[in-house]
Order: sequence, then structure tokens, then C-alpha cells
Amino acid sequence: MSLIVLCAGGHARVVIEALLSRGVRPTAVTDRDAARIGQSIGAVPITGPDEEILKMDVASVELANGLGNRASRSDSGLAGRRALFGRFAELGYRFPVISHASAVIASDAVLSDGAQVMAGAVIQPAARIGRNALVNSRAVVEHDCVVGDHAHIAPGAILCGGASVGEGAHIGAGAVILVGVNVGAGSIVAAGAVVAKNIEAGAFAGGRD
Repeated sequence: MSLIVLCAGGHARVVIEALLSRGVRPTAVTDRDAARIGQSIGAVPITGPDEEILKMDVASVELANGLGNRASRSDSGLAGRRALFGRFAELGYRFPVISHASAVIASDAVLSDGAQVMAGAVIQPAARIGRNALVNSRAVVEHDCVVGDHAHIAPGAILCGGASVGEGAHIGAGAVILVGVNVGAGSIVAAGAVVAKNIEAGAFAGGRD
């Protein structure tokens, strides 16, 4: 079974490191930038564009989403990552859960297809992580939290017990979502923010909201 990482950007390097920590070496990385083809990330070659995967039998390959995001006040930057996952998932390609060996994941936590848990992250009991969601380096998802599909919990962010993050929301680096608070779908929480009350879908929260 081959494992191919999609998109040879910075996040792909982090994904590859997580895989290597588990003793898994990806077969290749794809990228649409012709200038990158023929290069490598470590010992993993950058081959052709994503479309090359469509020539492969669905049953013979697994995929990892190597596309990250750069959020702003008005845009989570997650649309591309979501679309890349959706394109191949809808065709039947499988995205396994990826977790770095240093991540701490409770035995009863539920991680859905394509979820990624990076180095030093903590997922506590009864937490649920959605499809294609990203819990980045040293982020903490406490007990009974819910992280929606395609959401991003950036490095060092903390979700306190029972908090929930909606589909496609971005929680900035070092942000803290307090106990039981709901962050609506597509919302953006600024880096370092402390969120003490619910946030509506598509809203922006910065500072202490």
C-alpha cells in the first residue's frame, strides 16, 4: 500500500515528520508547481501533480493532506485544504488518521478520517476530532471537546473541557477557548485570544471576547 502526501508545502514537511515518527515513509509527495517536481522533502521525492493519483487504483494508495493554511481576520485560509481533501475523498481515496508519536491521545478519543494530530499535541478522553481536522503542534483538546470537520487548532492553542469548534473554523496559535464555549462554523479566532463566550458562525474573535 502506497502513501502519498498531497502538496509539497511547509505543512507537508510536518506531516512527513509525523509519519516518519511512526516508522512510515511516504512513497511520494505531489505538487502542481512544476519547479518543485524532481526535488524532494528529505528522502521523499516530489513527483507529478495531484492528477497523477487519479491513474492509481483507489485500493492501492492512501493519501495525506499536506496543505496547510494562512488565516487572516476575514479568511480562515482553509478552503484549499478542504477542497483538496474533498476532491479525492469523494472519489473513494482513503485518508488515514495521522498522529506524531509524541502526541498523547486518549484511548476513547474519536479521530475521523484524515484527522491529523501533530507533535506534542494532547487529545483528552471523550474528545472527537472531525474529518480532515488538524490539531497542530502542542495544541490541547481537553475532555469532551468536539473539533468539527476541516477545522484547524493551531500550534499551542487550548480547548478547555467541553468546548466545541465548528466545521472549517480556525483557532489561532496560543488561543484559549474556555470551558463549554462554542466556536461557530467558519469562525476565526486570533492568535493569543481568550474566548469566554460563544461565537457565531463566520465571526472573528480577537483579544478577550
